[in-house]
Amino acid sequence: LAGTKEGCNEDYVQIGDWRLARACETCPSSHLSISSQAQGMTSQIFRDDGTYLQGPRTDYNGFDLTGGQGLAFSSHPIVFGFWAVQIRDWRIR
Repeated sequence: LAGTKEGCNEDYVQIGDWRLARACETCPSSHLSISSQAQGMTSQIFRDDGTYLQGPRTDYNGFDLTGGQGLAFSSHPIVFGFWAVQIRDWRIR
C-alpha cells in the first residue's frame, strides 16, 4: 500500500485510483488529502486545526511528487492497528 523512495516512506495509502496522503511538508499545519490519480485532482483536504478544504482542486495532491504542496515523505512508517490506520500524525478510524 505504501512505497519507499530513497530510504524514506511516502506518507500515503492508496486504494485503487484514490490516495489518502499527508501533503505539504513545508506548511505550518498538517494536511491530509484525498486525491484521484485518474482525474489528477484533490477531492478533499483536512487540516490539523479542524478545518477542511473542498475540491476539486489541483493543490495538495497526493500524486504530486515535485515537493512543495504535494506528497510528503518521512522516516515514520504507516501503521495499521486495530480498526485504524495512521499516516504520520493522522489516524483514520
